[in-house]
Amino acid sequence: AVVSTQSTGDTISDKTGITLKSCLRQYDNIKRIYKEVDEKEGKVAHNIQRYYGLSPTLCQQYAAIIYILDNRIDVAPRKVPGLTYPALVKCVSVLMSEWCPSYEGSSDMDTDRAFLKELHSLKDKVSESMLIGMVNHGCESLKNNPEYPKNFVFELRKLSAKLMSIGYSLVHTKDYTDIFIDLDEMILRPWASAGLPFSLLEVGLSKLLGCYVTAVANSGLYTTVSTFERYLRPVSSCLLVLANS
Repeated sequence: AVVSTQSTGDTISDKTGITLKSCLRQYDNIKRIYKEVDEKEGKVAHNIQRYYGLSPTLCQQYAAIIYILDNRIDVAPRKVPGLTYPALVKCVSVLMSEWCPSYEGSSDMDTDRAFLKELHSLKDKVSESMLIGMVNHGCESLKNNPEYPKNFVFELRKLSAKLMSIGYSLVHTKDYTDIFIDLDEMILRPWASAGLPFSLLEVGLSKLLGCYVTAVANSGLYTTVSTFERYLRPVSSCLLVLANS
């Protein structure tokens, strides 16, 4: 958590059992590191290690915090209940690895806007009926399989539509800010409310890419597969981490 005032520091100290002095020192550390690596090229974690000589694990934790601050990602516990610090670092690290530009002169504090625009453009190319059709076709063999609940394919269809809705909107700053809130409220909670275990969420997510490839193979949209995969891979990882946190 970020300690902006002593009052906030007192609150965090009370909740965590960590002394106020330590909370304020951590806040000062984050401010100092942020100021040092802001606008520098390359991987944030590598820059932190170069300037401060910290362990790779601690550098990655600081890098994740800086990415959250720089992109104003909302991780408030009351909005994403159950989100643990280790889970948060894992999820943010995946987003930094997959969605940040890698060209010379870039930094993984910045999200690849070109990719987000490509993802948004899929909204006009891949209709909801196509999404439903791709799940139906790809999961046909599961409909009468007694190992899977009867509502599994139905819920997977809904999930695919909501997942793409989240992806289409990430080009907007406010929606990117709310990414973890949306994954929790639009994907994880409805899945659990439908009585489905998160182990089946992993099965469903693993099938979506194959379903998508099959759906667009003969529609002239095969070039969109790389964009869809670049979106789905880290989001799937984040969902599974959040589900188990």
